[in-house]
Amino acid sequence: MKVKGLFTINTLWYVAFGALFAFIVPIIGATLDLNDIMKVGFILLGANVIYSIVLGLYAGAKRMSWIILLIFPVLFLIGYRYFFDNYALYFTLVYLILTYLSYGITKD
Repeated sequence: MKVKGLFTINTLWYVAFGALFAFIVPIIGATLDLNDIMKVGFILLGANVIYSIVLGLYAGAKRMSWIILLIFPVLFLIGYRYFFDNYALYFTLVYLILTYLSYGITKD
């Protein structure tokens, strides 16, 4: 793995979409004044799970480095305190596992 390959426009897109799902989607949920059940259902179990799976599948299909897959879970780990209770910390592990499992599906 080359370090030079990590600093590309694709990595910037991974960071942008990771920030979208880690920060912007919860801000929208807070703005819409969703209750806790709707936040868990739509944001944590809906949008973020789907994004984690799609991210792993896309990165595996494009033969990207496995380090790229750490971007979204780390961004979520940084920002979960501002939007969710302490239980959301465990979703970081769920997103990491789902991302790597879907990444592994595309490998031969």
